[in-house]
Amino acid sequence: MIFFVIFISLLLFLIFFVIAPAFVFYFSIFGRRKVLPLDDQRLYKPGIELYRERMLSDLRYLKDVGFERVGVSAGDGVELCADYYDRGADRTALMVHGYNSDPYVNLVSPARWLYDNGFNLLVIYHRAHSYSGGNRCGMGLLEQDDVSVWIDFLEDKDSSQKILLYGTSMGGSALAFLSDRLTDEHVKGLMIDSGYISTERQLFHDVRRMRLPPLKLLIPLIVWIGKRDICVDIREKTTDHLKKAKKPILFFHTTSDPTVDLSEGQENYNACCARKQMVVIDGEGHMMAFHNDEPRVTEAMKGFINQYFI
Repeated sequence: MIFFVIFISLLLFLIFFVIAPAFVFYFSIFGRRKVLPLDDQRLYKPGIELYRERMLSDLRYLKDVGFERVGVSAGDGVELCADYYDRGADRTALMVHGYNSDPYVNLVSPARWLYDNGFNLLVIYHRAHSYSGGNRCGMGLLEQDDVSVWIDFLEDKDSSQKILLYGTSMGGSALAFLSDRLTDEHVKGLMIDSGYISTERQLFHDVRRMRLPPLKLLIPLIVWIGKRDICVDIREKTTDHLKKAKKPILFFHTTSDPTVDLSEGQENYNACCARKQMVVIDGEGHMMAFHNDEPRVTEAMKGFINQYFI
């Protein structure tokens, strides 16, 4: 009888304090995201409030330019959407946004700068975000394959295109995960802003930052759920792929990034075996290198473009 009581007590403990929280945490992270557009008043926080008018101006500029809403099917059948800005150029920037965000929130100002400097734009919406389909995001692990599908889309559209991959945060990590498989001659280089190393490490960091209960007991179960639900291992590291990177990469990071620590960007840079450059910008904010020091960032971008896209 005592053994039975102990067994039931342990089982209830596991159910209520490990199994149930792990499932809740997993689906809250990897479930479909409800994101705010750039012009929504609820979006603005101190980190980006300073640049709000500039970002909204760039958004209006791109809307006035006009775009075509395009779509592809991912390898697993999820329908993906993107905005294609065609200026008739022979080079296109494929813009890959971060987690839980509308792409223009992360990318509008770099996108405008690239458009003004002779690039067509393909601004993609990640799976389980905004206009794209799907009920699960992959924190970069599923999205890396979606980026490959978009590269194929651009090549089918124009076989002479030179392609730049530009990613922020989760988008940057997706590009890093993909970096060792980018053998296509049309892809000339990557720009990665504030990419993290692994989903597992990022979850631990976010839990500490938001002062949530510790995850150590939950992580093994979250790993198990991820493998069975979306066939990814959240422990997978970008650095393992960057060690075999095929294309040149320009890395950006701010010194005081509260979401992805500068040390993660430096670790990614150090692991990269391809031609590389890292620009560290003094300032705060996540994915804010471009805004914190636009002259220095665009100078590095110009040098990169002149070296690999001319």
